[in-house]
Amino acid sequence: MLRRSFAGILVLALVCAITASAQMKDTPKAPPKAASKTLDINSAPEAELVSLGIDKAAAKKIIDGRPYRNKRELVSRQLLTLEQYDKVKDHIIAKQPGQ
Repeated sequence: MLRRSFAGILVLALVCAITASAQMKDTPKAPPKAASKTLDINSAPEAELVSLGIDKAAAKKIIDGRPYRNKRELVSRQLLTLEQYDKVKDHIIAKQPGQ
């Protein structure tokens, strides 16, 4: 009796694994987002900063104020509002020289 229950559980697990595998093959993969890469605010050109949604004037101020120790300085130096920063914070970094 115990062997029969164990065999049934194994068969059920195998069926679930095969079904999940088949579903993964049929699911189309989403293309990677262009904005998903992170930009270094200490080296990114103006056009790339603008492509994140930062207005051109703020992008120029960011470039003129380099280097930054961390990305939060964009708010503390009043180059971006907190609202603007929240929109781009996941897409920017502040690399230090030698990193």
